[in-house]
Amino acid sequence: MRVLLDTNIIIYRENKKMTNYSIGHLFRWLDKLKYDKLIHPLTKKEIAEYQYADPAEAMTLKLDAYQELKTQAPMAEQVAVFTAATDKNENDRVDTALLNEVYQGRVDLLITEDKRLRRKAELFGLGHKVLSINAFLTVATSENPGLIEYKALAVRKTTIGKIDVRNAFFDSLRDAYVGFDAWLNRKCDEDAYICQDDTGQLLGFLYLKTESADENYTDIAPVFQPKRRLKVGTFKVVATGFRLGERFIKIIMDNAIERNVDEVYVTLFEDRPDLETLASLLSRWGFEKHGVKTSTGETVLTKQMKQYIPELSPRQNFPNLVFGTQKFILPILPQYHTSLLPDSILRNENESDFLAKTPFRYALQKVYISFAPERNIQPGDIVVFYRTGVQGNAGHTAVLTSVAIVEESISGFTSREEYMSHVQNRSVFTNDELEQFWRQHRSNQIVLKFIFVKSFAKRPILKFLWDNDIIVFPNGPRPFTRISDDHFNMILSEAQTDLSRYWR
Repeated sequence: MRVLLDTNIIIYRENKKMTNYSIGHLFRWLDKLKYDKLIHPLTKKEIAEYQYADPAEAMTLKLDAYQELKTQAPMAEQVAVFTAATDKNENDRVDTALLNEVYQGRVDLLITEDKRLRRKAELFGLGHKVLSINAFLTVATSENPGLIEYKALAVRKTTIGKIDVRNAFFDSLRDAYVGFDAWLNRKCDEDAYICQDDTGQLLGFLYLKTESADENYTDIAPVFQPKRRLKVGTFKVVATGFRLGERFIKIIMDNAIERNVDEVYVTLFEDRPDLETLASLLSRWGFEKHGVKTSTGETVLTKQMKQYIPELSPRQNFPNLVFGTQKFILPILPQYHTSLLPDSILRNENESDFLAKTPFRYALQKVYISFAPERNIQPGDIVVFYRTGVQGNAGHTAVLTSVAIVEESISGFTSREEYMSHVQNRSVFTNDELEQFWRQHRSNQIVLKFIFVKSFAKRPILKFLWDNDIIVFPNGPRPFTRISDDHFNMILSEAQTDLSRYWR
């Protein structure tokens, strides 16, 4: 496969002054897959003129490691007409030239950290061929699990003093914040969340701090109004293709609920690709720009925790929920249950069996596929997952395990490409199984995008559903079995699970 690398990828690979630490993962995967690494002649020209090169001449010499396109594709008429009005400068025209190579089929993929270029690609229907580093890694890890170097990734809480602060993972934070090492030493007895692979390599770090309503916010403009807040003090995740950022978002939201705060906020610089990616992730989950931290020039992002904003999507409102929505029970077979919902592992399951090489297990947003005729599923609806039991003893072995909310319900797919774009990497099924679903069922299936909310403290069994006339004996719940608000509250009570802090 021929992969074209945008100028920003080369710069962050070869220039030590501006390192994107996900680049290493990208190039290891390109080498594993034996993909051709290509650069455009215009990339050479851009790098020669790059004022922050180290120096430009030395970086130009490093380009010998890449294969330059021997010829340039003639500009496609459709691309030329569309971009004539939108390209304003030389950078825009270079982007168009790279995109044209994909459009003309001269290269299979273009990898770029340029969001504007990726948006332009989507307008041409090339979004699946013009990828960010993280998107490429997600596809690569999902389609080639046998090539993953580590057995699993683990996110855990630890004391900061136990972490090797000399780890190169922290270098970008040292560069951004004067006195970062001294800050780590002051926080040595406090807790943080980290992610490591099984070799001990650090891939993520999250430090949270609760602040009271009388906290001094004079260096934030506009000044914060008095509120109880959760500060995301330090947050960094290396792109691995495993959606670790979503796992950390879940930790942030869980802590915000547990600590009963009114607002969550984070301050960050947006002058590097890894921080732009982090800002984009936070925005997807409802963080909005508030202002600036004047002492450092950082952008301040906030998320409200005590109100549901109808104009926003369920994902952007999460974990704020609305009670007055439809409620359903969704059955799931045991062999798929814990893979899709690892937080709801049963006591008789071995956790190590589910620490796997699959992105969907770490994702907060997931996919449930059904061939049921029900189509009246709306964003914000509540679903209760039901793990089917042992045949002949389902009354005591089938259990309700967790609650989720519907983000989107999609059906009526017009093409295989459209279908696969919604289901890959977030469902429990392999690409071969998904392809089979498409061949057998085509558009006669429903793809439910949902967001995991909470596992039940106690697992109500099927017999409880029978005894309380929630399900008619001797049946089990069918896909999208509707339940009333009263029945839902009965289930929560039996499950000893309190969702009162989520309702708005």
